[in-house]
Amino acid sequence: MNTVLWIVQVVLAVKLLSSAYTHALRPDPAKMQRGMQRLGTAARPLLIVIALCMVLGAFSLVLPGALGIWPWLTPWAAAGLAVLMLVGVWFHVRCRENPKIVVGLVLFALAAFLAFGRWVIAPS
Repeated sequence: MNTVLWIVQVVLAVKLLSSAYTHALRPDPAKMQRGMQRLGTAARPLLIVIALCMVLGAFSLVLPGALGIWPWLTPWAAAGLAVLMLVGVWFHVRCRENPKIVVGLVLFALAAFLAFGRWVIAPS
């Protein structure tokens, strides 16, 4: 089970890093039109904060277990990312962005499974 959790950790970290890149460094105005209309001038700073949370979360999923320093951080990071994904799903529902809702729910499920797995099934 530890191997499965490590695979989920790495897959989730890679996806979060790619999402952070598209949110902060390369936002596509055409794809983000609905959200930007809803948020107005707060859209850009909010995207940067979300991307920063994703980057920190991605590193917190992998590095503590790999380095053996503060391994208790991994389930907390996974739980925080699960909450972040739920907030993202709520936002995408309000903006009627159906494909992003599905991706957000999958990422939420992975993060919640990882948090549960690292707390209960195979603590690191």
